[in-house]
Amino acid sequence: MLTAAAVLFALAGVSGHAVMQDPVPRGTGPAQVELCGSALTTALEKDLAGPIEDAVAKADADYNCNAYLCRGYQYEDNVDNVKNVTAGEVMYFHIDLVAGHHPGYANVSVVDLATNEIIGDPLRSWGYWPNATSGPPRDDIDFNVTIPTNLGSTCDAGGKCAIQWYWYASGNEQTYESCLDFYVEA
Repeated sequence: MLTAAAVLFALAGVSGHAVMQDPVPRGTGPAQVELCGSALTTALEKDLAGPIEDAVAKADADYNCNAYLCRGYQYEDNVDNVKNVTAGEVMYFHIDLVAGHHPGYANVSVVDLATNEIIGDPLRSWGYWPNATSGPPRDDIDFNVTIPTNLGSTCDAGGKCAIQWYWYASGNEQTYESCLDFYVEA
């Protein structure tokens, strides 16, 4: 299984498209293998920035997770990487755009992990992503988001919410996601 540090190291050799690089996103682990199966997990590990659809196409009978929620990466494998934030805090994000020749739309949202639903409005959104004309600096791959002040008890503990970077390349119907587990300090 790849650790979060290994994810960053391996990015240099991937053949995929895009992945959150900073802050360090969720990665694979034993809980994912158990729920998603080794075939899907192996496919995701081979292309850390690749489309989810490619991995799902390789899934076998052991596939019993939602790969479209944080790429199937499980909270239990990432408890040491949960970010403690405060309401109103501004966070920097960097997306490693490995190959961006399939435009679509993207957003960064707070996701309720129990329901896989976005909480409130997206923190950032782009109707056309990637947008090479957005910089320099490129505000589609280097940007800030502000932690909402209205999350209350919804995201007050690890495992309840994640900040999800999401890109749907509409031309070739491919989905890319990265998640950061967090909780809002009271």
